[in-house]
Amino acid sequence: MAAKVAFFTGPEHQPFQLGQGPTGVLLIHGFPGTPAEMRPLGERLATAGHAAHGLLLPGFGPDIVRLGEVSSEDWLAAARAAWRDLRAAHQTAVLIGYSMGGALALRLAADDPPDGLVLLAPFWRLGGCLLRLLPLLKHVFRNVAPFRRADFNSPGVRRQLEALLPDADLDDPQVQQYLREQVRLPLSAIDDLRRLGQSARAFAPRVAGPALVLQGDADTTVPPAATRQLVGQMGQPVTYREVPGTHRFVRLEPGGYDYSSDVLAFIEQVTHTVERTNR
Repeated sequence: MAAKVAFFTGPEHQPFQLGQGPTGVLLIHGFPGTPAEMRPLGERLATAGHAAHGLLLPGFGPDIVRLGEVSSEDWLAAARAAWRDLRAAHQTAVLIGYSMGGALALRLAADDPPDGLVLLAPFWRLGGCLLRLLPLLKHVFRNVAPFRRADFNSPGVRRQLEALLPDADLDDPQVQQYLREQVRLPLSAIDDLRRLGQSARAFAPRVAGPALVLQGDADTTVPPAATRQLVGQMGQPVTYREVPGTHRFVRLEPGGYDYSSDVLAFIEQVTHTVERTNR
């Protein structure tokens, strides 16, 4: 029998609250990510004197075994609750969403406008034939095995798995067998992701406040062309910028583009606008 392994066991995958200040920032992670994606930016925000709150959505992180039991409405409800609490606690409130978190941030911004909105490689559509077949496939196949054909000798695959399973021995044949045969990604969750993206695009024209959209120019997960289409649907004013990097640019990895300066400059501008308005 293959050895069972636990996902997302490290503390970096837990929700975080970093820093203090009159400006509160809610950071929403992507699919199937965790607050670890947003923590590097959260640390920069805290150092700059802002209060950074990293949300863990239901069905993700250590709870990912329950991903098939939750829906996009559960994700949206959790994000709304966190956003409501942050707005009540801070003079200035900023929303930041990455990938699927960008779709959630768009939904929140349309219903309860932030003082500033930052979208990082915002997801809004699935590509290829999967988009057309998914509503049918989810009733035929309950899940997919994402690691069934994984090459455990590939440095890229190992980096991704080490982030998910920091304590797992990826050279152990039993661990490899478990990852290939037992780990499943529910198709219902992917279909929820699809529907969330479609609704975010539909709500985009209702977003009228200041917004900053950053997109990796080499991103193949959320292509720049798709993000340009989404920006075209949004209310004004929107600042759109393509930055060097792939879909992982948000992680602020060594040697990558440091987009945090763009975000901090945007938040400073938003904060000054709120202060002038409240005088």
